[in-house]
Order: sequence, then C-alpha cells, then structure tokens
Amino acid sequence: MPLITRLLASARRNAGAPAVVEDDRTHTYGDLDRYSAELAGALAGLGTKTGDVVAIHAPRGWPRCAAVMAAWRLGAGVVSIAVDLPERRARKVAASAGARLVIRSEEAPPTGFPVPTHPIGSLRGGPVEEAVDGPIGYVIPTSGSTGEPKAVAVPPVVLENLGIWHVEHWSHDVAPHTLHAASIGFDPVYEEMVATWLSGAALVVVDDETRRDYPLLMGTIREHGVSRCFLPLASLHGLAVAAAVEETGLPGLRELAVAGERLVINDEVREFCAADDIAVVNQYGPSETHVVTQYRLGKRPAEWPGHPPIGTAVVGAELLRCADGVLQPFAGGEEDELVIAGDCVGLGYLGDEDLTAQKFRTLPHVDGTARRCYFSGDLVRFDGTHFHFLARVDDQMKIRGYRVEPGEVEAVLAEVPGVRRAVAFGLERRGTLQLVACYARGRGPAVPVEDLRAACHEVLPDYMVPVQYWEVEDFPVTPNGKVDRATLRDMFGG
Repeated sequence: MPLITRLLASARRNAGAPAVVEDDRTHTYGDLDRYSAELAGALAGLGTKTGDVVAIHAPRGWPRCAAVMAAWRLGAGVVSIAVDLPERRARKVAASAGARLVIRSEEAPPTGFPVPTHPIGSLRGGPVEEAVDGPIGYVIPTSGSTGEPKAVAVPPVVLENLGIWHVEHWSHDVAPHTLHAASIGFDPVYEEMVATWLSGAALVVVDDETRRDYPLLMGTIREHGVSRCFLPLASLHGLAVAAAVEETGLPGLRELAVAGERLVINDEVREFCAADDIAVVNQYGPSETHVVTQYRLGKRPAEWPGHPPIGTAVVGAELLRCADGVLQPFAGGEEDELVIAGDCVGLGYLGDEDLTAQKFRTLPHVDGTARRCYFSGDLVRFDGTHFHFLARVDDQMKIRGYRVEPGEVEAVLAEVPGVRRAVAFGLERRGTLQLVACYARGRGPAVPVEDLRAACHEVLPDYMVPVQYWEVEDFPVTPNGKVDRATLRDMFGG
C-alpha cells in the first residue's frame, strides 16, 4: 500500500484525534485531511502533476504539514527550504531539485525563485479526494564537492517502510506523541511526520527559539505529553544539562532518537536518562538512504559506552561490503566501506547522472543475484553483532548533523578578492566537530576575516560557515600532492 494511502487511511481512522499541535492550537486528523485535499486541488489547478517537485518555503508548522500532504496526494515530491536560508542558497536548492513551483508561508522572506511562487494562505481549490502514488517522496539537498548543492531524490517507499517500522517497534503503553523539531532540510523532519501520523499520534510543533532554549523545550515536552523525540546530538546534550538544574524531569518521555553525527554519551546524559527511564536510540543513515541502522541504549544508563555502535540493520536494509566488484556480508572483525542495499536506497542525484552512476550501482551478490546499492563513503567495523562507525573514506564531514563537503565551502572562499586558495576542514573540540578554514592570499593586501565570514553567510547555510579562519603562506601536501588535512589539524588543533 503506497505511503499516501496509508497516511490518509490513518487520518480517516483517527479523524477526531489531534494530528498537529502548535502553540495553543490543535488540528485534528480530519482537519489535516480536508486542508491538504484543498491545497492539493489548488496545486493541481496550477498544473502540478505526478512526478513533479514542489518547493515548500516555510518553517515547521501547520501550513507546511498540510502542504507536504497535499503534494503527496498528487504524487508530487517535496523539497523543503528553510526561511532563514540565504537567498542565493534557497534559489539553488529549488533549482537543483527541479521544483515546478514554490509555495511559501507568510514567515518566508520574498526570494527571487526561478519558478512561480504562491503564498500558502491564498491556495484553495476543489478537494482532491483520491491520492496518487508518485516516484519521489522528497528531495533533500546535501553539500556538493563542486561548490553546488546536490539534490538527493528519495522515493516514498523509504518513508513508508521506516514509518511502519517505527509503528511496529513502539512498545510503550502511551501514544508516541512526537516532537516536531527537526531542522528544515534535514531528513528527520519527514521521519517525525510519517512515524507519528501512521500511528495516529500528535505531532507537537516547536519553533526555532524553543528548540534552542532547553528549559523551555523541556516545558513543551511536559505540557504536551511528548513521549518521543528525534534530536541532533547537541540537543540531547542540551536537554541533559538543563535537566540537571530542573526540579521537574520528563517522566512522560520514553525515547530519544539521535542521528546525524557520531553519538557521544557523557555523564550528564546518563544521569538525565536514568532519572526518568529514557531510552536513547542511536540512528545511522546517509541522506541517500535515510535511517538504516539503530542501536538502543535502554536499561542501566550508568553502563552506557561513551561512543555506542551504530547497531544493526532496520527496515530491510542490507549492510554489505564490496570485494572485487562483488557484494558480500561483513564477517566479524572486518572493516570496510559500508555499502547499503534494499528498498531504502534512494533514486540518485537529480540532474547529475555521472555522480549517480558512481555512487548508486547495481552489482552482483555472492548469493548469485544482483543488488542496487549505495556506496556510503563511511568506513565501518562489524564486531559480529553490531556495526561501528570509524571514519569517512573521503574528506566529507558531519557538522551539527549535516553533511558538509569541504569543496563547497572552499569554492565560496576562493571567490573572495585576495584569496589565492582556501581549505576547509574539521577540528574536534570538546567532543564536537567544528568547521574551520585556512586560506592563502596572493600578492595583495591582507584579507579581512570579516570579508571571508560575510561571503560565507551570504551564500551558505549557517552550519557551513567556518567558525575560525587562519592565514597560511602555503598548504602542506601529501606525497601524492593533495592538501594534507591531517597536518593542518595538527597545526591548529591545539
């Protein structure tokens, strides 16, 4: 059964139950069904059809929730654009996704998109009651090594399987009312929606101010009976610190799923989770596949390891390695690049057939059949039961849960007058990977750091703006002539 059919069946089965809670307003599943049907009618009237991509320029909230459902009713995919994204970046995201049109909320600033733009508030049409299954569920922008964002197209079956998996594995006696706090443009924003709506529970929306104010966030979780959160690592640590000074804990919270970067468990997290019996679930998966593994930290938080494994496969994902062009399972103790197969594998990069062919391949398996798979670029070790993330096989890194290709940052810095060359890399500081940059200038005057920072802020999202910049006369290189990033880390890591 297609994803949109399952979602509409849940909406009609739970018509009177709360589907979206935002501030002091509650919208039922019946409201979601009706509003999304009217929005779908308006989108159809604007020419939207199956296989198109609709850009949604809006923050988390009721209008955006209904807009996503509306696009899916027509068999169209969605690409989400955050309202605080720099204008040039927002246009690039819409263009790389091949968006047919943009629908925007009143909070979104006017942006010169290359396609027609329509305010969500003005869109109403004859309701579309029947739903159509489409080839694309969503398009997620990721950092590109060429200086331009890549657009990963993900089919609806990926979210469908993941959502069903969440429903089947929720073992608590309370409804999985779920915090809607994921950053726009980060794939958990869809996981939160689908996992919640398929279960008939409420999606509790928080704005960015609340999301970053951890005592305030704790109050929201308590007030609305939130039992599940999907959070980045920084938010897990922030909640744990806030809980240490709060008199009232979070007795209704059952699970904290963490994804995006390597999980770090510290004493504050152990004490926070032990106080209210909260399980932490370490999720792993690149944008090209969404979540493919999980490791649950449940009882006895005092014994939780500082760096938990990424665990075992979920939702039918196959975790493989490639040897001499043949896919095969990992044996205990083996280390290799993780190759992912199964229905979780995305469609590829829109508009980039060469890169798609490089990263998404169909290869023979040792069992005699073939698999379409994705080469993750992540080096892992299999201990016989669980997988452990070790490192990247390239220069790519995760900053605040987002994938960053250094080349995209370097391309922006290289355009600043006076910069001859720039190199971006990550430095580990207090358990967090920070993005920094070095630059070499030409024969002209010194380049103000303010110019470098301003150039990045104009084009790149906040997480891709380096926190520090250092001038060097030249860059150390490896024997094969590449920039020696390890030496740079040693030079500036102190």
